[in-house]
Amino acid sequence: MYNQEILQKIISKFGIEKSTQFCEIAALFYDIKYNACKNKDALNEFDYERDWWNDAYNNLNKQIEI
Repeated sequence: MYNQEILQKIISKFGIEKSTQFCEIAALFYDIKYNACKNKDALNEFDYERDWWNDAYNNLNKQIEI
């Protein structure tokens, strides 16, 4: 399952405001994992996930502000 599908299910169940918080938390989670990672092979995944959830957070925040 891709992140976009996961996010849509989260929005459907919890609404945009809580989903925005989730995205912020998920981005922080992956940032922590990225910074603590000792396995260079995993760095790309953590970096991608952090950026994806951070972008989702920013996009949802824009929707809330409108």
